[in-house]
Order: sequence, then structure tokens, then C-alpha cells
Amino acid sequence: MDSPQKKPTGALTFMAAVLIVSVFLIVETTGPETGENVVAPATTSIDVVAPDESAVPTDLPAIPFHITTPDPLHGIYSTGWTAGTTKGLNHILGLFDHSILNAVVIDIKDATGKLSYEPLDPHLAAMHVGTRRIAHVDSVIQQFHEKGVYVIGRIAVFQDPFYAPLHPKDALLDSRTGKPWNDYKYTAWLRPDSEAVQSYINDIARDAYNQGFDEINLDYVRFPSDGALKYIDLTEFKKNKADTMQDFFRAMGTTFRQEGIPVSADVFGLTMSAADDVGIGQKATLIAPWVDALAPMVYPSHFYNGSYGIPVPAKEPYKVIHTSLSDGIAKLAAVNIPKEKLRPWLQDFDLVGVHYTPEMVEAQIQAAHDLGIDSWVLWDPRNIYSKEIFTPKDE
Repeated sequence: MDSPQKKPTGALTFMAAVLIVSVFLIVETTGPETGENVVAPATTSIDVVAPDESAVPTDLPAIPFHITTPDPLHGIYSTGWTAGTTKGLNHILGLFDHSILNAVVIDIKDATGKLSYEPLDPHLAAMHVGTRRIAHVDSVIQQFHEKGVYVIGRIAVFQDPFYAPLHPKDALLDSRTGKPWNDYKYTAWLRPDSEAVQSYINDIARDAYNQGFDEINLDYVRFPSDGALKYIDLTEFKKNKADTMQDFFRAMGTTFRQEGIPVSADVFGLTMSAADDVGIGQKATLIAPWVDALAPMVYPSHFYNGSYGIPVPAKEPYKVIHTSLSDGIAKLAAVNIPKEKLRPWLQDFDLVGVHYTPEMVEAQIQAAHDLGIDSWVLWDPRNIYSKEIFTPKDE
């Protein structure tokens, strides 16, 4: 996912977890930014193909069955690659047996800009944005639904090396070249103020909902935090970053509500405590009114040593989560937004030399619970997780 960043000093520091199985190659995406690693085969490449209007479906199916948002929601994250293989899918499905889990987040669109499955929407199909990482997405969703699992589709919104070359006028441009600007991973970004981009994301979200996803999760909903930021051409933007992002969420949230599609948004963990937009346009109080759930990525490993007065935040997950979410609750309360709208992403991965045990994961869950926040989603880029975390304590 779009991983929360550590305390900003100039450009924010973007960190990614890099633990993977030997047969895969990590391709950075956020999931929530770690978070944001998508596991892809080593042969993966990004092909920019001009739209082909021929041989595409002309009708969309009726909206399928949907599960109501659980309360509280307890979820885990899965890449499209994991959900698209029999072994990976069976592993994820097995975590829901005799478990407190009731939700899964699966990549719809990752940082490659491609979809994890073939879209039904004729315009999207004509763009060749789909893949067959998940060959039968309807079957995958059905298997989760049969277990009563709420299925959330994650979209990496503005980080998009597929769409940007096709539509450079809708991308952030490099002031030196006039071409799409790239971050330090040579990834292009889309313009948050582009109506064409908003329409494109709406089309992807609507298509996913029509294929059975119960909720849309928006990630990478921000301006870039890494790379040669001073060369991003912002001269054509009519508003500052925070107001631009607020306009984006207002437009998206209004459309989703009109169509009855639940939506959540991932934001940096720093937005819970920072007074400004942390340089990327994210202000919790401007975003929260337009989404059903605000998901701060408060991974302890993403805070600098000394943050909140904690020598090594990665080693003290309870303190980090409790302090960060306390700040967020107070900030939202000041504008009459209930704390129940918070659905934090919590850490279940190793980083900066600290091994995360089941006890450390449970400490984060407990910290949120002690503040009256009982909904959460765990992020592990490897999609492994410790099943004992999810087993009811009375079993």
C-alpha cells in the first residue's frame, strides 16, 4: 500500500518491505505503502498499448451480491498474484477458518498501473489495462463471499506508469522536459486535478463493484514524496496540494455515494499528528468527510527513532499506535468526525531490523481497541500472516 512515512525532513522518506518468496520479484506499489509491495513474477513487464475498440463486450452484467460492511472490520491484505494462484488463494482463505477475520483487501490496480484481472467495462477493455493475474475474479470473490468475507478492492490511484504515457496531459510533468515526471523508481504519477483521471478511476471502481467487490480502497491518493520533487511542474494547478486533494475526494466520494459504493482511503500515518499536509496534500480532516473509512498507515517501523519520544518506535508498537491514533481521534473530533471512521492499517511485517512477532501485532490491535477503535486491517507484503493472531481467545 501507500506506506506511511517517517517524520518528514524535506522530501518524505518512502520505505518498502522487501521480504518475498524465492520465486517472486518485488515490484513496488503501497498497499498501503509499506506496505506497498506487489509480488510479481520475474517476467513481469509493462506494455503500453494503444486502445483497440474492436472485440470488446458491449454489456455489463447486473450488479452481483454484496456483503454489508462488517462492524467491527478485521481484515488482511492480498496481492493480486497471491489471490490468482490456487496455493496462494487457499492459504488466504484458510486464515478465515475459525477466525476473527471478516475482510480481505485485494489489489485491483497496483503500481504497475495494470489491473489484476480483465475488466468488463468496454472502454477499459479497449485500453488493454487488464491482466490475467486473477484469471477468474468472480470465482475468487465468490469463494470469499461463501465464507462471509467482505471483499475490498485496492486501487493505487495516482502512481501509474501505464496510463501516464498514454495521456501525458493528465500526468504530472517534468519542468525540464515537458514529459511525465518520474519518481526515484522511475514511476510516473497522474494529476489529482484531472477530470479525465477521476473518470478513469471511477470506471475502474465501478467495474470492480460490478464484478463483486464490496468496497473500493483508494491508495496512493497523494502527491509524490520521493524523487526530484522540485522539478514537478505545478504551475497549472489552481489550488494548493491539500485543497486539490480535497477536491478529488469530494468528486470521488460524491460519485461513489450516488452509486452506493462504499469507499475507504489510505493516508500516511503522519496525518494523524501533523498540523500540515506533510508535503503530499493529505489532511485527515479534509479527506475524512468524503469516505466511509479513513485508513491511516500507522506502521511503527515507519516512524523515525525518537518519534513521539520513543527511542525505537519499531520496538514499541503499542505506544506508537496509541499515540498516533490518539492524535487522530482528537483531530477528527475537532471537526465533529467520529473516531469510528478510523480503520488503521497495522504492521505484520519485519523492517529496520525488528522481527514482528504475533505478540507485537496483537499489541497494535490492543492499542487501537483501548482507544475504542476495533476495526483494522493488517499489511504483510508476503501475505503470510500468523494464524494464531486471528484465533478467538476462547478456542
